[in-house]
Amino acid sequence: MDYSNEIILNSIIALLAAQLLKFVTVSYKEKKPIYRALISTGGMPSSHSALVTAMTASIYLYRGVDLYFAISLMVSLVVIHDSMGIRLEASKHAMILNKVTQKLEMDVDDINKGNPLKEPLGHFPIEVFFGVLLGISCALLGFPLTK
Repeated sequence: MDYSNEIILNSIIALLAAQLLKFVTVSYKEKKPIYRALISTGGMPSSHSALVTAMTASIYLYRGVDLYFAISLMVSLVVIHDSMGIRLEASKHAMILNKVTQKLEMDVDDINKGNPLKEPLGHFPIEVFFGVLLGISCALLGFPLTK
């Protein structure tokens, strides 16, 4: 039997849940609604990790260990590693560059239209960990409902 729709649904629910949690936590911290958090990258939990983990876990639950699971697992590992590696380092660089330009009162209008560089690009390991937990949870909760 083909469970493609269920796998996609579980994955999208994990992504949406992560973004909603991100919105709630950022809004709580800022004491006002921060709607851009609904579509932002970076932060707690990692929506990328939640999405790919839900996909991989759903494939495992519906199909077992097969070629699709192996491909999904490899893609998930790359996405998760990238979010904690290159994207996290880019976030750190943006933070430092924003501090330097502010401290030196540099005119950066031609670089980023006068706006600071976007800092939350990657994830710290704890953010990825909770994204992975959320993804597994969504797959486990969705499985008995659609099986």
